[in-house]
Amino acid sequence: MNTHVRIVVALLLGVLAFAVTTVSVTAGFEPQIEFSLLIGLPVGVSAGLTGLFAGYVLLWHRDRAAAGELSDRAARLRLAALATIADFVVVTAAGVALYAFGNRGLGISLLVAGLPVTLPLAAAVSYVLTGGSRNEQGGLRTR
Repeated sequence: MNTHVRIVVALLLGVLAFAVTTVSVTAGFEPQIEFSLLIGLPVGVSAGLTGLFAGYVLLWHRDRAAAGELSDRAARLRLAALATIADFVVVTAAGVALYAFGNRGLGISLLVAGLPVTLPLAAAVSYVLTGGSRNEQGGLRTR
């Protein structure tokens, strides 16, 4: 896939994730919170940036694998993208669960301030930690 096509597809994925998440979160919190868009926008931006990053990296990794040119860097970036997706899902679920069943303020704080902090942290930690797990041939163990 051409680099420009990959960029456009990743941008479309990011915009779609932003729009769907912003509308969903805003509509979900609207009955309880008057200004629910103030929660929906930060969560939507986090979803959009996660979609953009993960979409581009996973498409790039797929193209490198199809060409037979997988490097340690490509495998590490793929794992960082997957960790970012997992972090978004887990932190969002934890924030909504805290809001629904426990401390409402802590749940909103986790959604609004926790996501922007934990997403790059998850990507960086997974990228760094996968650098040390090599097998006998010198490649990364991804399974």
